[in-house]
Amino acid sequence: MYTPHVLFAMGGSWATDPSEIWECTVRLAADGGGGDTLDCAAWLTASATQMSSWFHASENGMSTAATLRWIKANHVGTDGTYADKTTTHVYDYGVPSTGGVLAGSVPGYCSLAMTWETANARGPGHRGRIFPPNNTYNVSSSVFKVSATSRDANATAGSQLLNALKASTGPGLTATPVIASKVNGAIVPIVGCTSDDIYDVQRRRKNRVVGSRSAVHVPA
Repeated sequence: MYTPHVLFAMGGSWATDPSEIWECTVRLAADGGGGDTLDCAAWLTASATQMSSWFHASENGMSTAATLRWIKANHVGTDGTYADKTTTHVYDYGVPSTGGVLAGSVPGYCSLAMTWETANARGPGHRGRIFPPNNTYNVSSSVFKVSATSRDANATAGSQLLNALKASTGPGLTATPVIASKVNGAIVPIVGCTSDDIYDVQRRRKNRVVGSRSAVHVPA
């Protein structure tokens, strides 16, 4: 079973296909002042500006083809589902925030993943990962590999996201990003972000790309 905590989600659409959404989630701690004691509605209001600013900052690598349209925060119970099945806490941006980098250097179904690191080298809750709309880092080879500078910039962008999640403080507003596992109810604080230098391909988005097929008849 899970230890009660909060699931944060941020998402929006792709300008190239407004009907298609992207979404990333981060779990927030069930410890003193955070997680199951978090006032989700108040926390969303307090965090809205910093999340929008993070998404729009050019140094964080989000594509202008993507928009941030909402953020959500909801309590998760021991069964791993929302504790409140009738009320969803969501903050909708009246004016969506766009990413701060002009164009993607690789297809939109590629993402330079942000990997969440903990103090645990292995075991339940030792690591997590998100795939943001950050297909803007230039590749330096045919395997969609980015430079060490871009790799490091992406890791820094991930750490800035963690800082934005922790920025609101006070009664009911203090959140700690964590990895949560149903194995023994492990809750492990995230202590940093790492990044690989090779793009991941998100199969769900790749499968939406419809191509045309050419057929050439060879006489018998």
